Amino acid sequence: MSTTPEKKPRTNHLELARRILEHTQESGLVAGDAVAEQALSRTFQVSRTLIRGALKVLLEQNLLSHEAGKGYRLLAAPVGQALNSALPQADEEELATSVLRDRMAGRLGDSISISELMRRYDIGRPAAQKALQQLSETQAIERGAGQYWQFRPSLNSLAALEESLKLRLILEPEALLNPHFNADPQRLALLRSATQTLLASPVEDFDIQQFRELDISFHELIAQSCGNRFIADTLLQHQRLRRLPNLLPSVSVHRLQEALREHLQIIAHIERGQLEIAADLLRLHLRLSAAQRPQTANRGIPQGQMFGRR
Repeated sequence: MSTTPEKKPRTNHLELARRILEHTQESGLVAGDAVAEQALSRTFQVSRTLIRGALKVLLEQNLLSHEAGKGYRLLAAPVGQALNSALPQADEEELATSVLRDRMAGRLGDSISISELMRRYDIGRPAAQKALQQLSETQAIERGAGQYWQFRPSLNSLAALEESLKLRLILEPEALLNPHFNADPQRLALLRSATQTLLASPVEDFDIQQFRELDISFHELIAQSCGNRFIADTLLQHQRLRRLPNLLPSVSVHRLQEALREHLQIIAHIERGQLEIAADLLRLHLRLSAAQRPQTANRGIPQGQMFGRR
């Protein structure tokens, strides 16, 4: 018996659904709070028809409930990058992810063309163009000569990971020490609560994906709060790299739990206004993370393991 393929949500509905989730997070909404269709239409300056399409996506993912005559209510409040994984991917996003995985695994060279995408993934030109646009928007690729697109540097080797940590050691503590650093107390509180919840889970149930999302959210918050647009831009671009798939070796759950405890210490000192102490703890945090990684000279990396990021 044939089955009908699951229909993918429209890309514009998915994008708006993500923006709505970000809005609920920034507004401090929690499970049970009302989500008003008309207010969202005013906030995002789009039609209510488009808002309904986005709310339908959230409803299908069990992130909202709906009751006739009473409207929508929030069922779950994803934190940080968890809001991205809470939603399905559009077709072009899935294809872009496949391209990145093949690149990280060494199955693709330093550049790629639309023709190569069409042949390799058995797709039409419009789908290939959309995938390249998706990769360009995440800054994984940039336009090269002729019909080719060049892959930008990524965390696809231990040497690249070392360089990444060195960059972050230079910039992230300085972001905390910038005179205009100003972190949103509400975002700090949300991040602290989600971190404590994950830490309370048993080791055998520890969610690596949720850790990764919280970790990136923590470091993005520091970048976005620093008050220096150039430092913020550099650090945020680097966090985008950390979201991309890679095949670097994983780190033990015990180290990931310890990293979360370090996050909580840093958050506590930021909330107290003790930014010099927070910066010192952040330097130690990054150095401890570097110390837990295999050395570049170690070539015996088991291929195919997903890297549990810190």
